[in-house]
Amino acid sequence: MDINTIMFMIFGGIGVIMAAGVIAFIVITVVKVSSGINKNASYGKVGADNTDKFYEQRAKEFLKAAEEGDADAQFALAEIYEFHESGKYLYWLEKASLQGHAEATRALAEAYDYGNESAVPPIEEDREKAIEIYTRLVDKGDADAMKKISLIYAVNYEDDEKAREWVQKAAEAGDIESMEELGNDYRLIGDIADFDKSEYWYRKAADLGSGDAMKGLGDLYCYDENRHDYIQAENWYKKAVAAKNYFAYVRLGDMVKDGKITQSDASAAYAYYTKAAEKGENQGKVKMAECLFDGYGVDRDEGEAVAILKEAANGGYSEANYKLGMCYFDGTGVAQDYKTAVDHFTKCNKYDDEALNKLGECYYFGYGVKADKEKAHDLWHKAAEMECEDAVENLKIYFYETVELCDSH
Repeated sequence: MDINTIMFMIFGGIGVIMAAGVIAFIVITVVKVSSGINKNASYGKVGADNTDKFYEQRAKEFLKAAEEGDADAQFALAEIYEFHESGKYLYWLEKASLQGHAEATRALAEAYDYGNESAVPPIEEDREKAIEIYTRLVDKGDADAMKKISLIYAVNYEDDEKAREWVQKAAEAGDIESMEELGNDYRLIGDIADFDKSEYWYRKAADLGSGDAMKGLGDLYCYDENRHDYIQAENWYKKAVAAKNYFAYVRLGDMVKDGKITQSDASAAYAYYTKAAEKGENQGKVKMAECLFDGYGVDRDEGEAVAILKEAANGGYSEANYKLGMCYFDGTGVAQDYKTAVDHFTKCNKYDDEALNKLGECYYFGYGVKADKEKAHDLWHKAAEMECEDAVENLKIYFYETVELCDSH
């Protein structure tokens, strides 16, 4: 056998192996694509025939088993049709759901709860239908479904009482977040405020290790006007810190500052705020900055205070943005810069009445922006509706408009 024949056989064999490898790669790739369909894709007219064939081929893999009543196959078949044929998607989800397939039931409920504009045709929201289907999960003790129903009543039907009933069902089913929510509601909502109910639900969650509930108990004992217990408050805040709720450091700092634990101690308060800040708590950073501005428990340092506020503001914290805006507005710790002040006031939460009031002032007088008295009026009116006394006064002085506050001040 000559050398040319040998070389041909060697490289010819390699070529066959490489060709086989390429084919295998293509097959594997197709399988991966078919099993991991991009459900967010939008299929247009281009290649519609190929797309239809693709789905028909995928559907055949599960159709026989689905028609014979296999719930898993029905769910798998539904997923194939999710964005391609929403009618078949809903049909097969319903089939699987009626056989007790929890994942299919959840997907079906959420399809009606949220709708799906990307589906063909689009799936319309139907909250009553969603509740009906979520209830199938509720009957099996599914706390997440109870929370979803609660959310529908709260957000879509604006029925807080009904929403709270469902939150309580979820709490009774062992959901910690729902326990925390009930504790907060009974502590903070004036119409239903109830110390005992708040304490009950916080303790249920705290017993399950919730640091948020421990902090809530601290707040309950610290701030309740009639039944405060500062010793218990301190104990619960310390437990909350141990459970990694580092906002409790801020609360401990406030207690020390106000002399609720021992005699007021500025250095100890600043130390607590520093611990909160070091753990990433933006409110701790704001409190640190306040101490640095005032020289409370630490040497006065406006530059350092501004630097700390910038850290918190970069995280999107509304109060930090407001205080930083005031620094630029007044020229405290930085050169006065009305435009930058406006930028920070604008970044504040839309419910921050102080920021809205200050923005109104900027627009009325043209500080950092083009003067716009109509916009100033709108901003002051929004702030006044949130009980901002300064905004009420500004409306009275500059627009001769009287706004009555709901609360007595």
